[in-house]
Amino acid sequence: MFAVETIIEDSLYAIKYEGNERNEFSRLFEEWSDIEYLESFFEEHKSDLQRDFYNFISIEDAIEQTIEEADELEQNLIDIAENGKTNGSEKLQNLFHPLNDKDAQKYPIPDYQKSKAYGSCHKSWLRIYAIRIEPNVFIVTGGAIKITETMNEREHLQLELEKLSKSKNFLIDESIIDNDGIVDFLEL
Repeated sequence: MFAVETIIEDSLYAIKYEGNERNEFSRLFEEWSDIEYLESFFEEHKSDLQRDFYNFISIEDAIEQTIEEADELEQNLIDIAENGKTNGSEKLQNLFHPLNDKDAQKYPIPDYQKSKAYGSCHKSWLRIYAIRIEPNVFIVTGGAIKITETMNEREHLQLELEKLSKSKNFLIDESIIDNDGIVDFLEL
């Protein structure tokens, strides 16, 4: 069973999966500010992190970079979600991009578009995954630290792909096709 929780009314929402205490938006930013969690994650994925692509960054520097970038990303998402309700040029779809570039070419404004947002750092490994419902209305399904080229290379990234698909199917099954549909669902 899924629940949908409001982050910014009429703009940004997050899935809360059964058995979890927090919605995905809250979970991500809590984990990305937790030094112990990050140290464990980067230690487990040390071989991915310490490649030429990331200039052989140390675990300590990776933790510091993640915490700073996550704080900025969270504030940016909240600000744009709020401002996007009234500001024509600053909307969430400017921050979120199609998960698959082929989807963007096939469907200029598709319903239930699987999307991703990045941190602001040049080689950001932070990812927020969401389903686009309509312009400036997204539902966060999860997120991850991605330090591999593709999502298929690590189990935690494959889990995020599954969550995107399951969340999309849930939204379709519940006939949540726009922001009004989300509001109606939340009132049940």
